[in-house]
Amino acid sequence: MWKRYFKFVKLRPGRVITALFGELDFSRDDIPVDKIRQLYESDFPYLEITEDGKTELYGIKPDTPDPPAAKAKPKRLHRRV
Repeated sequence: MWKRYFKFVKLRPGRVITALFGELDFSRDDIPVDKIRQLYESDFPYLEITEDGKTELYGIKPDTPDPPAAKAKPKRLHRRV
C-alpha cells in the first residue's frame, strides 16, 4: 500500500537497515505508510514521494498547466467593389 505514495529509488527493493526502524524489507507491500512517511520526513535517501503521496498525505495539489487562452478569430473586413 505504501508504494502508492512513495517510490523506492537508488537501490533494488529489499532489506535495508534504517536508523529509525532497524531492518525493513522494501520489497514488501505491507509496511505501514506511517513508517515510510517518517523515514521520508527524516530525509531517508532512498524514498521519493509520488503525486498521490503529495496530494493525500500533504494536501499539495498537483501542478496543472493553465488552459490555453481562446484565440479570438480576427474579424474579416468586407470590401465593397
